[in-house]
Amino acid sequence: MSLEKLFTGSATAKILDVLWEYQNIDLTLTDISDEAGIHYTTLMKTLPELEKHGLVTMTRQVGNAKLYQINRDDIVVKRLVKFLNSLNIRFAEQEIVQQKLQHEAEQEITQPKLQHEKHKEEPICA
Repeated sequence: MSLEKLFTGSATAKILDVLWEYQNIDLTLTDISDEAGIHYTTLMKTLPELEKHGLVTMTRQVGNAKLYQINRDDIVVKRLVKFLNSLNIRFAEQEIVQQKLQHEAEQEITQPKLQHEKHKEEPICA
Protein backbone atom coordinates (compact mmCIF):
# COMPACT_ATOMS: atom_id res chain seq x y z
CA MET A 1 0.00 0.00 0.00
CA SER A 2 1.16 3.48 -0.71
CA LEU A 3 0.24 6.91 0.58
CA GLU A 4 -1.19 7.74 -2.83
CA LYS A 5 -3.64 4.83 -2.61
CA LEU A 6 -4.56 5.75 0.94
CA PHE A 7 -5.11 9.41 0.13
CA THR A 8 -6.53 8.70 -3.36
CA GLY A 9 -4.53 10.71 -5.81
CA SER A 10 -2.95 13.32 -3.57
CA ALA A 11 0.05 14.94 -5.26
CA THR A 12 1.78 15.20 -1.88
CA ALA A 13 1.31 11.48 -1.28
CA LYS A 14 2.55 10.65 -4.78
CA ILE A 15 5.68 12.75 -4.29
CA LEU A 16 6.44 11.17 -0.92
CA ASP A 17 5.85 7.69 -2.34
CA VAL A 18 8.33 8.32 -5.16
CA LEU A 19 10.93 9.83 -2.86
CA TRP A 20 10.57 6.94 -0.42
CA GLU A 21 10.79 4.35 -3.19
CA TYR A 22 14.00 5.96 -4.46
CA GLN A 23 15.24 7.03 -1.04
CA ASN A 24 18.90 6.32 -1.77
CA ILE A 25 18.94 8.21 -5.05
CA ASP A 26 19.03 11.95 -5.66
CA LEU A 27 16.12 12.79 -7.96
CA THR A 28 15.63 15.78 -10.22
CA LEU A 29 12.33 17.63 -10.36
CA THR A 30 11.62 16.01 -13.72
CA ASP A 31 12.36 12.56 -12.28
CA ILE A 32 9.95 13.17 -9.41
CA SER A 33 7.13 14.53 -11.57
CA ASP A 34 7.51 11.72 -14.14
CA GLU A 35 7.65 8.93 -11.55
CA ALA A 36 4.80 10.42 -9.51
CA GLY A 37 2.68 10.91 -12.61
CA ILE A 38 1.97 14.54 -11.78
CA HIS A 39 2.41 17.70 -13.78
CA TYR A 40 5.66 19.60 -13.24
CA THR A 41 3.65 22.70 -12.18
CA THR A 42 1.88 20.68 -9.48
CA LEU A 43 5.24 19.48 -8.21
CA MET A 44 6.54 23.05 -8.10
CA LYS A 45 3.53 24.08 -5.99
CA THR A 46 3.73 21.12 -3.62
CA LEU A 47 7.46 20.55 -3.10
CA PRO A 48 8.18 23.82 -1.25
CA GLU A 49 5.65 22.85 1.44
CA LEU A 50 7.31 19.48 1.89
CA GLU A 51 10.70 21.18 2.15
CA LYS A 52 9.34 23.76 4.58
CA HIS A 53 8.12 20.99 6.89
CA GLY A 54 11.40 19.10 6.63
CA LEU A 55 10.01 16.02 4.86
CA VAL A 56 12.08 16.59 1.71
CA THR A 57 15.53 18.08 1.31
CA MET A 58 17.49 19.37 -1.64
CA THR A 59 20.65 17.29 -1.52
CA ARG A 60 22.72 19.06 -4.15
CA GLN A 61 22.66 21.04 -7.35
CA VAL A 62 24.29 19.95 -10.60
CA GLY A 63 24.31 22.83 -13.04
CA ASN A 64 20.74 24.11 -13.04
CA ALA A 65 19.30 20.80 -11.83
CA LYS A 66 18.34 20.57 -8.16
CA LEU A 67 18.35 17.08 -6.69
CA TYR A 68 16.06 15.93 -3.88
CA GLN A 69 15.61 13.09 -1.42
CA ILE A 70 13.11 12.29 1.29
CA ASN A 71 14.46 13.28 4.70
CA ARG A 72 14.84 9.84 6.30
CA ASP A 73 16.03 11.45 9.54
CA ASP A 74 12.83 13.45 10.01
CA ILE A 75 10.57 12.12 12.78
CA VAL A 76 7.42 12.65 10.71
CA VAL A 77 8.88 10.62 7.82
CA LYS A 78 9.85 7.87 10.26
CA ARG A 79 6.31 7.84 11.65
CA LEU A 80 4.80 7.80 8.16
CA VAL A 81 6.94 4.80 7.25
CA LYS A 82 5.99 3.03 10.48
CA PHE A 83 2.31 3.81 9.81
CA LEU A 84 2.54 2.48 6.23
CA ASN A 85 4.32 -0.67 7.41
CA SER A 86 1.58 -1.29 9.99
CA LEU A 87 -1.09 -0.62 7.40
CA ASN A 88 0.55 -3.02 4.93
CA ILE A 89 0.66 -5.73 7.61
CA ARG A 90 -3.04 -5.18 8.34
CA PHE A 91 -3.94 -5.39 4.65
CA ALA A 92 -1.84 -8.54 4.24
CA GLU A 93 -3.57 -10.16 7.22
CA GLN A 94 -6.98 -9.23 5.80
CA GLU A 95 -5.99 -10.67 2.43
CA ILE A 96 -4.95 -13.94 4.08
CA VAL A 97 -8.30 -14.18 5.89
CA GLN A 98 -10.13 -13.43 2.64
CA GLN A 99 -8.18 -16.11 0.77
CA LYS A 100 -8.90 -18.67 3.52
CA LEU A 101 -12.62 -17.86 3.37
CA GLN A 102 -12.59 -18.17 -0.41
CA HIS A 103 -10.74 -21.50 -0.18
CA GLU A 104 -13.25 -22.81 2.38
CA ALA A 105 -16.15 -21.74 0.17
CA GLU A 106 -14.58 -23.53 -2.80
CA GLN A 107 -14.11 -26.64 -0.65
CA GLU A 108 -17.79 -26.61 0.33
CA ILE A 109 -18.79 -26.47 -3.33
CA THR A 110 -16.57 -29.40 -4.39
CA GLN A 111 -17.19 -31.62 -1.33
CA PRO A 112 -20.91 -32.30 -1.97
CA LYS A 113 -20.07 -33.32 -5.55
CA LEU A 114 -17.54 -35.86 -4.29
CA GLN A 115 -19.96 -37.28 -1.71
CA HIS A 116 -22.70 -37.52 -4.35
CA GLU A 117 -20.35 -39.40 -6.68
CA LYS A 118 -19.42 -41.83 -3.86
CA HIS A 119 -23.06 -42.69 -3.28
CA LYS A 120 -23.46 -43.50 -6.98
CA GLU A 121 -20.62 -46.02 -6.93
CA GLU A 122 -21.60 -47.89 -3.76
CA PRO A 123 -23.81 -50.90 -4.43
CA ILE A 124 -27.09 -51.06 -2.57
CA CYS A 125 -27.28 -54.18 -0.42
CA ALA A 126 -30.67 -55.79 0.06
